[in-house]
Amino acid sequence: MVLFDTNPKSDPRFLYGREKELDELVESLKKKNWVILLGPRRVGKTSLAECAIKKMGEKIFLLDARENSDFAGALNKLLKIPESSLKVKTDIKVPYTPISIGAEYNKTLSKKDLEYLLKRIGHIYIIVDEAQWLKNPRKVVMLLAHLYDYYYDHVTFIITGSMIGVMKSILEPGPSSPLYGRAITEMEIRRWQSSISLGFLKAGTAELHLELNDKMAINIEENLDGLPGWLTLFGYNYSQTKNPNLALTKTIKEANKIVSQEVKSIAELGIGTQRLIAVLSVLAKEPLRFVDIGKTTNFNNTSLSKYLSTLGRLGYIEKDTKSRYYISDPLLLRFVKDRTINNVSRKSHAVYGWDDVT
Repeated sequence: MVLFDTNPKSDPRFLYGREKELDELVESLKKKNWVILLGPRRVGKTSLAECAIKKMGEKIFLLDARENSDFAGALNKLLKIPESSLKVKTDIKVPYTPISIGAEYNKTLSKKDLEYLLKRIGHIYIIVDEAQWLKNPRKVVMLLAHLYDYYYDHVTFIITGSMIGVMKSILEPGPSSPLYGRAITEMEIRRWQSSISLGFLKAGTAELHLELNDKMAINIEENLDGLPGWLTLFGYNYSQTKNPNLALTKTIKEANKIVSQEVKSIAELGIGTQRLIAVLSVLAKEPLRFVDIGKTTNFNNTSLSKYLSTLGRLGYIEKDTKSRYYISDPLLLRFVKDRTINNVSRKSHAVYGWDDVT
């Protein structure tokens, strides 16, 4: 099983439907450009990054911010790469930053020593996955700026995520930001078009010698909305159950658990989960314009604009041709509709709570 393997793809031969994006990313990396991949959850950003580096014949170093939100600590582990001449654990003190990176060496390393170490290792391609969840945006940006300025020839970063948290600090650096003025390539990775999604389902099921008629394939595509991660999860479940209806039901159930955890994780960024839930709750009923959302929730324009912007950057909502906001991920929409909405107050602000988000 290749196409329906739920792990991120690392072999370009099996990266379905991303040929154009793969070529574009490889060209950027050959120029040693740092690249940011933006897109909705499960759109395939990690697979694209891994396949691009593999196509170049380079090693892949992956830092998953969801597993380790301490960027300095993650780099600390990364630079402990075995070298025959590096034996004693010590620290590299990085100039102009408040952190240090652990390394294997025989003395306290200076800036010059760090450069020597990186040269010994060779050129490093580092994928920072789901970077919006990294802690201490200021420190992350300071460290990235330092590496950009002093080790651009030795370290290339591919940073994936949605435009919140640290990502916002990287993509929209102000004049006082250490990253201000640095040239970083930005690529937006979009959902598959319907024809690509259907082709993926057909190719994946054919690989497993399973049948999938056109009607069922269209139903799956509509329910999972062109997101490779969800479509792959369906394919894996189908390979296990041999029943497409049961596989779709199981996929939606599993996806609801994942979405639930993501919604709760927003609180860790200090965004105001309950107010975002309030907006999602009203949009679950029907697409609405900005003014209508405001009337329903009683949020003032400034706050509402902030919440809508956050939800958009998370990939939760989009705007249609009539300037109405809607929940763009059908699985998120289903999840929101299935939750119990309570604690509604419209005296000053309407705060919607889900009594059980799990």
